[in-house]
Parts: sequence; structure tokens; C-alpha cells
Amino acid sequence: MAVRKERKKYGLTGRVCGGTVDKGERILFFDDVISEGTSKLEGIKPLEEMGALIRHVVVVVDREHGGRETLERLGYKVHSLATISELTTHLQKSKSIPEEQAETVLKYVESVKRKR
Repeated sequence: MAVRKERKKYGLTGRVCGGTVDKGERILFFDDVISEGTSKLEGIKPLEEMGALIRHVVVVVDREHGGRETLERLGYKVHSLATISELTTHLQKSKSIPEEQAETVLKYVESVKRKR
């Protein structure tokens, strides 16, 4: 099942496609990345309006921009396979990226955390 940002005017129309939602049905919300969490909420809302119960959100990468905290304040449990800091540290240790590049990314992540 997929949730679109906007309703399509052709083909499979609507925001939710590829399946149906029964009232009270438990759905695991899955996406590739989370930043501030806004797009996750935009995807969750139409499913909940159809009667879905969503308690868990799984993402591949948490960019550490506050999305996890935002969703958890709203009652969702967020699970990530990795954070951007973990990935960056691993890439640095394996010499897959230069140390300077890793430091730049990690400093950026920390600056975002301080602004929240």
C-alpha cells in the first residue's frame, strides 16, 4: 500500500493506493528516511482517517533532525535501522569517506540538534 503526497487525477486516483484499510486494522508505517517527521504525519493521517491503527513507524535512516522525537511525542514508536551519525561514523572508520567529510556531517547533525 502506498500513500501519496497529493491525490492523483489519473490512473489509480486518491492518496492511498494498492490496498484497503479496515477500521481498527493495525498498520506498520514504513519509509526510507525521517527528518523532521512532517511527511510521516502527512502519510499517517489519511490511513488513520480510514480507520487504521498506527503505533509503530519504521525508517531505514534517521537523519536526527527531530522527527523521531516529534512522532514519539504524538504517541508513535519510531524504529530506525540506523542514524546518519552511525552511518557516517561507520563510513569514516572503513575509510569509505574522508575524515573531513565525516566531521562535516557530524558537526552539521550536532548543530541541528542544538537548534531544536
